[in-house]
Amino acid sequence: MEHRSLSVVAGLIACCLATPALADDAAREADWNARLERAGALKAEAVKRQQAADAEYEAERLACQKKFLVNSCIDKARDKQVEVRRATRAQELEGTLQEREVRRERFAAKEAQRAAEAPVRDAERATRVDEVEARRVADEARREQAREDKALKADEGARAKAEREAAHRRKVEAHDAERAKRKAEADARAGEKQP
Repeated sequence: MEHRSLSVVAGLIACCLATPALADDAAREADWNARLERAGALKAEAVKRQQAADAEYEAERLACQKKFLVNSCIDKARDKQVEVRRATRAQELEGTLQEREVRRERFAAKEAQRAAEAPVRDAERATRVDEVEARRVADEARREQAREDKALKADEGARAKAEREAAHRRKVEAHDAERAKRKAEADARAGEKQP
């Protein structure tokens, strides 16, 4: 009973300590989600810009086919596309770095929470171990008591059986003695009647 009250007290303490932390966690989670959305938007914008640059390059390449210096025109279009790709790649990397940073922060927060909850978890685990051990000892004591009760009942049964057998033997002996007495009396009367 004491073990359960300790686990209840530990749970209540954890709840009391966790209530302000829940508000902080909600704000931190909202910040992480907002940052992830911004990172996703950066990456999506980079992809759109890259697709637009690719489409523009194709259009310029086709337009270059009509000019006199075709290769020079295509090289300029490709250089322009490469510049846009570099810029969009940098933007994409920025979004990826922000996502990684959020993931790292979440992991660190989870580890900090796990470390903070470790004493409570350890106390609950110790309480559960104590409860299981107490239950095991009580069960073993009950089983031992049941074995002793069974042995006592077996002894009582054997004693009662022995008493019944002894009573039966006395009754048979008494009956045999009575029969022998009657036979002796009958023999004595028969001996008197004979001349």
